[in-house]
Amino acid sequence: MYQKKLLLLACTCGMALNSTAKEENHEAVKRPNLLYIFPDQYRMHALSIWSNPEYRKALSTVGDPVSTPNLDKLAKKGILFNNVCSTYPVSSPHRGMLMSGMYPRANGIENNCHISRTTELKHDIECLTDVLAKNGYETAYVGKTHWHRTEALFDKDMNYVGTKESPGGNVMNVYDTYIPEGKSRHSNKYWFQGIKSHYTSYTYSNRPELVDGKKDGEVKVHDGFTATHEADIVIKYLKNESGERCEGKPFSIIWSINPPHPPYNKLEDCDIEVFNEYYKNMPVDELLVRDNVKLVNKEGKAKKKNIELNARIYFTLVKMVDEEVGRVLDVLEEIGEADNTIVVFTSDHGEMMGSHGLTGKNKIYDESFLVPYIISYPGVLEHRVENLMMGSVDIMPTMLGLMGLEKSIPETVAGYDYSDGIVSGDFKKCPKPKSALYLNDKAKGVRTYKYTYVVSADGTYELYDIESDPYQMKKLSFKDIPASDKKMLKDELGKWLIKANDRWCDNKKNKELINY
Repeated sequence: MYQKKLLLLACTCGMALNSTAKEENHEAVKRPNLLYIFPDQYRMHALSIWSNPEYRKALSTVGDPVSTPNLDKLAKKGILFNNVCSTYPVSSPHRGMLMSGMYPRANGIENNCHISRTTELKHDIECLTDVLAKNGYETAYVGKTHWHRTEALFDKDMNYVGTKESPGGNVMNVYDTYIPEGKSRHSNKYWFQGIKSHYTSYTYSNRPELVDGKKDGEVKVHDGFTATHEADIVIKYLKNESGERCEGKPFSIIWSINPPHPPYNKLEDCDIEVFNEYYKNMPVDELLVRDNVKLVNKEGKAKKKNIELNARIYFTLVKMVDEEVGRVLDVLEEIGEADNTIVVFTSDHGEMMGSHGLTGKNKIYDESFLVPYIISYPGVLEHRVENLMMGSVDIMPTMLGLMGLEKSIPETVAGYDYSDGIVSGDFKKCPKPKSALYLNDKAKGVRTYKYTYVVSADGTYELYDIESDPYQMKKLSFKDIPASDKKMLKDELGKWLIKANDRWCDNKKNKELINY
């Protein structure tokens, strides 16, 4: 639908993409490559482009005091979104929806993966990378996964042995785990997985040259900034230095970066030189610029010192991630694939960083709920700021639509394909939604262009007018808004929960606040 270039479907590795095309020597459209980059816990406001005078009005609040020149350059080449939402702003649920296009109850991930839970992405569903592989893509996954069930299947050295019996019985990480070769990798042919923190990670790969000759499942402990190491691997893949991919085929790379996810509590969690240059001496009123930042928590305990340090390190990590992304984008240009590659930069959820006296995620507040979303596709997408409230389940069908694979979107997908509107700017084919759904295990809500509305399991609710109160500081009650708006919010939340087959629908939980 949107492809631009033509070439003979022949693969230099000696395998044709399509045997019929090879036999008849027909030319066919070359599909675009995909480079999908998503660091963990990177909030929407952490782009320096928002502080550019041309873009300040694109936000109703302010951007963070960050330096992201490479991401700004990418945004100016493509579409910069300012209302993309993480439907369930925690790592595993978002990743499950990203991969499957299905809501948590359907895809198997209703909470973060953890040693205490059986949660995991179902092995037998058709995911984004399964569809791409089926359509002739060379598929690669680099970085953090966090969608597989965590079990004690490792020996004492953290090599995967696949049993809880000796020499197994050891847990490598309570939240994340190595994914063995098989269906749970969802057709990602080139595999490099990293687990743990920014500077020391357990790495596993099906490419021995990436892990000192070790076999798939044998651990290689890597010391050094993980995003730099992963960028090196992505660059190696792009350059195809060791025959990593078949040159005649389009490729997809999903690069999942751990920082700026915690830890960000001590200077050793980031590069000291970058910290000193940008954030060491930044005054606190220039560092924590959001009106809703509270330097005490809800119990009144002082958190000023911790939040200040967290923010300085977090923003340092943002800068460091930008530098690594820039290196990869430069190589994409160098190898001549930039014009035929869809590049996406986003995240799985945001970070509160002192807003409302909170740190972390899993809240409907914009600092947690909104994520950066940039799509660059030269020659197809013209630069603009876009306010589409796309949710996590919409990413898979929209990406497939952009890649001309709308007919390959599985019937199991619950999300919407907004690709036509993203390309044309006209959303008649698939209209923009009135609201975006918010889920977690203890609350459900919706965000519209005017309101934020969330219902807690205990039957209480929060309501904000984000047009007049963009920092979500003044709680409203239903008596403060028109009756028609009250009905609309209850209708929208009920509609989304039914579509998601959420467990609250089973007994119409809090039905006085939700119109099922």
